[in-house]
Amino acid sequence: MRFLKFFIPTLIAIFLILSDYKFSYLNSIKQAITKIVSPIYLLTNLPSQITTWINEKGTSKQTLLNKNKQLSNQLAQLKVALQTHNALLSENRKLTKLLGVSYTLSEHKFSLARVSAISQSRLKKQIVIDKGSNDGIKIGQIALGVKGVVGQITQVMPFYASILMITDPTQHIPVKNQRNGIRGISKGLASQQNKLQVNFIESELDIKVGDAFLSSAIGSKFPAGYPVGKVTRVKKNNNDTFLYIELTPTQTTEQLEFVLIGDSTKNIKTL
Repeated sequence: MRFLKFFIPTLIAIFLILSDYKFSYLNSIKQAITKIVSPIYLLTNLPSQITTWINEKGTSKQTLLNKNKQLSNQLAQLKVALQTHNALLSENRKLTKLLGVSYTLSEHKFSLARVSAISQSRLKKQIVIDKGSNDGIKIGQIALGVKGVVGQITQVMPFYASILMITDPTQHIPVKNQRNGIRGISKGLASQQNKLQVNFIESELDIKVGDAFLSSAIGSKFPAGYPVGKVTRVKKNNNDTFLYIELTPTQTTEQLEFVLIGDSTKNIKTL
């Protein structure tokens, strides 16, 4: 009898389990039981829900304000970090472009300087950089941009230096035509435009619009081979021995943020 009392309920339980698994006969019964039991579940879970509600409502206004202030500070720091990151990326692109110049800087020691100010008038054209004698900058050194000559150091202070641009009317540079080697002397024009004029080239010589002129080391403090400008105008006067040749500087000042400062005693090779 004891065996039957234990065995019969076990068989019924196994039968019900298999029937529900195979044929889902007991789904309606389980749903009904779930509806009956659900209030009990809600009652048992009510204390934890009440505790959570009390903790949330019990948070002081000052605590919320402090958290909000903390989050605002973190957001501001992230914005500053993002701006710094973007600025570094932009500066890195500019430096990479500057170092990828169109001429070879072999056997030269160059210093990188940032342009602090650009002053251009009809009679005076100069640039101020953020490096001076404390950084080893000396009068007479040349300044180069991405595309060519910018000018020459003419004034040095401990923390800054001034560059006289090649477009200044007092700046004279011996130059030569890259195409045929014809030589002349360039000087800046006294005008608001950034232009140069090449003097002392005889009227019968071959100079064309688009010709590039490079610096020439003959009698000059500038080394040979640096791009100076391109011919934009050639004029021949009947009664004049020399041509009127006008250049646009290869290196303009628009968006000029960095320059390379190097010695003016060695030559370079152009590409």
